[in-house]
Amino acid sequence: MHSVMMGPLPDTTQDSEGLYHGVVLENGELREWRFQDAVQTEIYGFSDRTKALTGSFVDASGVRRGFSGDIVVERPGSSATYADFVSWTGNIVGSYVDTKGVYHAYMRSPVGRFLSIDLPNALNLEYFFLHGLNRARTVVGRAKAVGDVPRTYVGSPLNLQELHFPGSVSTEGWNINEDGSVVGHYDSADGRRHGFVARLGTKEESDYFSNTYNVTLTTGLNMISVPLAPTAAMNAKSLAALTGSTIVITIDATNQRFVAWTQSAPDDGFSIEGGGGYIVNVPQSRSFAFVGAPWTSQPELTAAPPAISVNSTQHKQAWAFVVNGHLEGVPSFDGYQVSVRNLRTNSTITTPVQGNYFAAATADLARQSVVQVGDVVEVHVIGPSGNVESPTLDYRVTPEHLADAVMSVRLDSIGRPKLTQLLQNYPNPFNPETWIPYQLAEDSTVTVSIYDTTGTLIRSLPLGLQPAGFYNSRHRAAYWDGRNALGERVASGTYLYQLTTPSYHQTRRLVIIK
Repeated sequence: MHSVMMGPLPDTTQDSEGLYHGVVLENGELREWRFQDAVQTEIYGFSDRTKALTGSFVDASGVRRGFSGDIVVERPGSSATYADFVSWTGNIVGSYVDTKGVYHAYMRSPVGRFLSIDLPNALNLEYFFLHGLNRARTVVGRAKAVGDVPRTYVGSPLNLQELHFPGSVSTEGWNINEDGSVVGHYDSADGRRHGFVARLGTKEESDYFSNTYNVTLTTGLNMISVPLAPTAAMNAKSLAALTGSTIVITIDATNQRFVAWTQSAPDDGFSIEGGGGYIVNVPQSRSFAFVGAPWTSQPELTAAPPAISVNSTQHKQAWAFVVNGHLEGVPSFDGYQVSVRNLRTNSTITTPVQGNYFAAATADLARQSVVQVGDVVEVHVIGPSGNVESPTLDYRVTPEHLADAVMSVRLDSIGRPKLTQLLQNYPNPFNPETWIPYQLAEDSTVTVSIYDTTGTLIRSLPLGLQPAGFYNSRHRAAYWDGRNALGERVASGTYLYQLTTPSYHQTRRLVIIK
């Protein structure tokens, strides 16, 4: 058996007849593993030190016993024995069922001596499983009494104490680390399951950090603050996980702009501070609890009172909204920005690109609508020099976008247009100078020519060989000073300007006013 234990990943699977079988993933292949001639094998653990699997098996006679490596574990006088974990020192922990059907936990020493571990309500338990033991001889186990929720117990074998995540419906611990931290999950009041790592401490410390503040968020947009200081630093991602939100928005007071985190973000987002106001959007009502200590100091409020303030919105309009997405086309987007404009309201948001990701957020803290179904959002990318590096793209807001308070887009071909085009000059009308933007889908020799309405050439602007790209900003677009080939200012009126390449030409109109 030990010859196959070169770091395999063990697991247990159930066949079509309801029987359990151990499986190991080794060298990229899954294969069944069973203990000796067992009918069923369930694997619960793997020892890093001994390379031994630990679990339980059922033989042909239907008797359940535990095992760890080659050792068969059977507690005398039991009707069934489970083995869950083997410690570094060779102590095995698990559970057994006595002849009356009562569950007990045990710790078995390397010489085969059993120490029974009981809870006060042992006679009423549906199960009691001991899952872990560290070198300090601290154990963690799960038990469930009839009619009750699963509970977790931690401590020395003779002094177990319940471990309960504050505000949770039930708490289940599955392992204990050498530093005494317990790993498991808890169920919150809204039916969601969350993982946790709990560090054991004194009762005074636990009481200090175990304050709870119960919250219910209604469907849609809510404005909240964090009423308790969490034991670990909170960020936008962890706040979204706690609240079940699709977005988290805060205000950057220094730059007077809104900043957003969405589930597409490449990082954990901004820090969550006491007294700060945050906008979250939940697809459905959520009930949960903030857990932590009283804030020792709170900064000046920026967007919300310290208590929870909620306000939902109908999905025909919204008072906060995010347009986010990823960019493709150039190796690096350092210094790039994305501009987002609502064509109905003419409001524009410009936000920096981080990596290849952007999130442009807008909100009205008086909860007046900033976007509604049917709005058209215009998006384009601005390079470090201020040059527009993408075509201007339009996206229409749908009810689904408002339900999530976010519209996700993907912008490709950044820096390299798909089409060669001549664009409208600016300003237009003008006096005395104007800029003529264009874009090239391929490297080309470029000339811009100015004609009067009779077709007479007024001025030729040979621009030479230009690489493919967008030529929109004033330092990249073609420039005309309103003079003819002799340097004389031309008369007021309408003129034609033409972009010419070896494979393309296009003409548009401009107007000079004096």
